[in-house]
Amino acid sequence: MPSAHTASKGSATAPTTTGADKRERILAVAEGLFYRNGFAGTTMDMICSELGVTKPYVYYYFHNKHEIVETLAWRASVACLSTMKFPADDRRPADIKLAEGLQRWVAACVAHFRSSALAFRVTASLRPEFRAALRTLANDFYADLGALMDEGRRQGKLSFDDTTVTAKAMGGAVGFMYTWYRPEGRLPPDELVSRLTATLFKMIGLRLPAARSKQSAQARKRAQPQRTPS
Repeated sequence: MPSAHTASKGSATAPTTTGADKRERILAVAEGLFYRNGFAGTTMDMICSELGVTKPYVYYYFHNKHEIVETLAWRASVACLSTMKFPADDRRPADIKLAEGLQRWVAACVAHFRSSALAFRVTASLRPEFRAALRTLANDFYADLGALMDEGRRQGKLSFDDTTVTAKAMGGAVGFMYTWYRPEGRLPPDELVSRLTATLFKMIGLRLPAARSKQSAQARKRAQPQRTPS
């Protein structure tokens, strides 16, 4: 069926806005409002006003603001907590995979920091089954992280004491970034990723040869998720 945006014969066809585009726009606007005003302080009326649309427009894609916040929190959580997953046939040493995974983790948390904050700030407003799913993601992440740490230590590439305590300490350093990080602050996102990743390396005694460090930095750049506009 011809688009309503189709120009007259002989002219270029203007790009159309798909349902997926509209849904993403709703999520982007809601993310900014939730981050600035909090979940309780943001209403569907505010979301519609910011978008310049009526409520039916938003309700066509989401039942309520709870569904919007869960969508944002889940997407950010998956992006951040799947970064320690590697293919079964990846035979690289544990320290190399760990370096890449840590860089991807920090990059994802920086890119998704507003939505990541929602998962912490609105916990009481989330459905019990949704909170359970988030816990499962987190538990899997720490299991993967701990396994790589233990393997790297056995191979003599890492130096740290208790695996669980060290892993959770790293999780605190990265996971609570939303309490202090500001995109408009002193450090641009790429620089923050570099410095915070280096800090994590120091926490586990991870040192990479210069060539491998460069390769890992390139891998981080390729794997870094796109920031969601707000």
